[in-house]
Amino acid sequence: MLIESKAFGPYETNCYIIHQDNKQWIIDPGMGAFDWVVQKCCNPQAILLTHGHFDHIFDVAILKKHFPQLQIFCPREDAFMLKDDCFDTGITPCIPDIEISGNKSFVKLDVSSLEIIYHHFPGHTPGCSIIELDECIFSGDFIFRRSIGRFDFPYSNALDMKESLERFRALKRDKDKIIYSGHGEHTSLFAEQENVRFWIQRM
Repeated sequence: MLIESKAFGPYETNCYIIHQDNKQWIIDPGMGAFDWVVQKCCNPQAILLTHGHFDHIFDVAILKKHFPQLQIFCPREDAFMLKDDCFDTGITPCIPDIEISGNKSFVKLDVSSLEIIYHHFPGHTPGCSIIELDECIFSGDFIFRRSIGRFDFPYSNALDMKESLERFRALKRDKDKIIYSGHGEHTSLFAEQENVRFWIQRM
């Protein structure tokens, strides 16, 4: 598996491309990601969204138009942000192909031979999720290096965020995993499970 990343837009939102078996999966294509994704992807399978904020979904619609075969996976509770420009940010609305049910647990998917696990961690947004596959985790705006996502936006919820952080800290894995965040540099699961206890205490 090869993972490529590049930051786009005014908030330097990380877009990721996963390469495996001559196939590609795109995570959070934000504002300006289109040309880079088209250049890098010869056989894209799906767009996987961690949540619905505009800086993570801005180029979804034009990528779907360019690659009609792409399946768009979006957390169900955030699908309204993809379907309608509810924040008046200029996105082109788009209908997700598959809405991932947010049951505050996990959903295991098999997408073109790639096993993907969606973990629902609401708080930053109602559908905020992390995506786990193999040795890595894509945390969107839930977990950053030594930090966490904001919970003071419209549709955010501080109580949900605290409960999500507690469940994240309780995740059990035999080995550490790299966390690829929605902004900034990558970190690791074990390091951030230790760090979030300080945020929980201060919420």
